[in-house]
Amino acid sequence: MYLDVNPYVPTLNSIVFMSDRDGSQNLYLMSLSDGSFVQLTNHDDIDASHSGISPATEEVFFREGQTVKKVSLRAPYEEEEVYTVDDQYEIKGSLSMGPGGNKFALSLYNKNGYSTLATIDTARSTLEEVRKIKGAVDHVLINPVYGNTLLYHTYDRNQIGLVNIETKQEKVLTKPGDHGTHPFWEHNGQAAGYVLKNAREARGSQEKVVTYSIQAAGYSNYPLTRYSNHVAMNPSGTWIQGDGGPSDRYIYYYVINPRNNTVARQTMFKHDSTSSNELWHPHATFINDTDVIFNSDKDNPGKSGDIYLLSKNP
Repeated sequence: MYLDVNPYVPTLNSIVFMSDRDGSQNLYLMSLSDGSFVQLTNHDDIDASHSGISPATEEVFFREGQTVKKVSLRAPYEEEEVYTVDDQYEIKGSLSMGPGGNKFALSLYNKNGYSTLATIDTARSTLEEVRKIKGAVDHVLINPVYGNTLLYHTYDRNQIGLVNIETKQEKVLTKPGDHGTHPFWEHNGQAAGYVLKNAREARGSQEKVVTYSIQAAGYSNYPLTRYSNHVAMNPSGTWIQGDGGPSDRYIYYYVINPRNNTVARQTMFKHDSTSSNELWHPHATFINDTDVIFNSDKDNPGKSGDIYLLSKNP
């Protein structure tokens, strides 16, 4: 099972997730109201673990080979082909939906060691190449509010950067020797975030969440006292969530003090997921300002996962 980034659809009070059954990945829609779920796709060979959900249009986009398709989140759950990418490229990472669901971003990798950041217009089925980046870009996220900037991460170089879609101009946020990972946008679209630690430090050493304000062109740093596979920030930007790791199986909240950007850690819940691979990472994500959903394989380690909803009073 794989719980992807931003899986929540508010109008349906439901989440989209991938489940690998009988050797095939497919997409499912589950209601948070009553726990019922339906199977959205029925394919033998799709990449359902890197899908992109569009709450605005109530659709989910996924890949089958070089073709990007979409399926409606309302019955009869009809599928439609959106765009087929040229064979010279390999599609990397997840599809990232822009505001309104009329455009999504993706990374196209070639054998020469470069990635092309691109956007696809979902209505016209047209592709725009934005900028080439050296290295394998495995995450490219379009600004969720303004849709005008791409935030990317290179897997092989651990570099985080921004690219303006209109001007094609790039700003690298990390410095040489930095280890940047897990990029995300703040919900208001005004700042880009990522996890940072020095590349020379050992795994498990102290990390920090860094946010970069687009308008102010300034950085804010939030030190974390526990290693986490992934992090997320709530919509109001007051809490950071960390999901621990193989030897530290807890959901943590870091409450931000806006006066000095210090954080106070709160241990929220022992999720007990093995985190043995990406399928069993909790991938905890906020569905509102106080509640997160996450995945755990604690009841059947390494074989199947369950989805949990963790609520906290503000």
